[in-house]
Amino acid sequence: MKILLVYPHFKKYLETNPRILEALDFPLYASFKTAPSLGIPILTALTPDEHELHFADGNLEEIPYDQHFDLVAINCFTPQAKHAYVVASEFKKRGVLTVIGGIHASNMSEECKLYADAVCIGEAEQTWGEILTDAKNGKLKPFYRGDNSFNLDNYVMPDRRLYREKKGYDWKPLLIQSFRGCKYNCNYCAIPEAHGKCLKKRPVEHVMKEISMNMDLDGLFLAEDQFLLPDPEEIFFNSSALINQNTELLKLIKDSGVNSTYLVMGFDPISVKAVSHNMPEEAERNIKMIQDAGLEIFASVGVGLEADDTSVFERHIDFLARNNIKHVEFWILTPFPGTPMWHKYMKKDRMLIKDFDYYNGAHTVFQPKKMSVKELDDGFIWLWKEFFTRFPLAPEEAAKYYNLTDDFKMKHNIKK
Repeated sequence: MKILLVYPHFKKYLETNPRILEALDFPLYASFKTAPSLGIPILTALTPDEHELHFADGNLEEIPYDQHFDLVAINCFTPQAKHAYVVASEFKKRGVLTVIGGIHASNMSEECKLYADAVCIGEAEQTWGEILTDAKNGKLKPFYRGDNSFNLDNYVMPDRRLYREKKGYDWKPLLIQSFRGCKYNCNYCAIPEAHGKCLKKRPVEHVMKEISMNMDLDGLFLAEDQFLLPDPEEIFFNSSALINQNTELLKLIKDSGVNSTYLVMGFDPISVKAVSHNMPEEAERNIKMIQDAGLEIFASVGVGLEADDTSVFERHIDFLARNNIKHVEFWILTPFPGTPMWHKYMKKDRMLIKDFDYYNGAHTVFQPKKMSVKELDDGFIWLWKEFFTRFPLAPEEAAKYYNLTDDFKMKHNIKK
């Protein structure tokens, strides 16, 4: 079969909320383009050589609707959903079999089925072979369901050949996945519902082999939803204030070549308690441990929790300043489909916007509990402006957190 894998277009912050750029003139928040998530190279690796594979990235190029394909497989997360539906519909009109998969499809399978012939739910390793067999026979089942029981000992080596040399990506470090699932059921996180509510670990030697096979790529990004779990036997990073207390482990991480952590605040109970409930001691202790180990922090700060009122914005600025965090991005908490808050807000009729283009962290898509939509939107913009006014950061200093290409830096006059 001739198969097209599609990574749909999605609108980033500035494409849907130009007020951010009005608040600060900072080129790093322009729409730099990134290589696709791991879904595409995993599907590539799982596809037998008898099939002819092609790839289209809607963020770089036009989708080849008028070329002949036997099967189109679309991988998407929620901000890509609107475009994914367009891609599926266009190919269906041309009589091409279509399947949508990814975290959005796993959590919104019935809606996705309105546009595609089939929906892949859960882990593709459990279903992709069956999808290929059925497509070869000319008919797909409506749903293909994995049960999150896939053993990561059998994880295939992601095959990046379809886009490895593709021109136009501004940020393309090696994305590595070392485990799946999560035992913490945070209110705004879609991971447990889609990938399972337990932690599944990939063998370390497999991870090391993948790194060694891709040493020519610029930078390494551990694409995990957690870094340092608070369980003593775990050795993986957790990008939140909920961390392992083992200082020797932190030193080992630093000595291994890790320079910085992407610290997400707004999901886990410690960071929520720190600012939304103004009880920062535990979070500040953990942040100090990270910094004492020599790791820099790139904080990703979410606002709009149930406990948040208009006083939370100033507390966030104070918290960041007090803890000497030099670089940050802000986002509005978004109840993604499948999360506990999505179900809660849907039941209470608090979801205000259904257009998934706006589910990118730059908009209030729900009715906040203790402030108006305008107050949350305005507070979000104030955070951007206030932080970078109080703590200006040269673009070349901020750029070290992004692994951006030399071409992008040159285009935006960012010094190397």
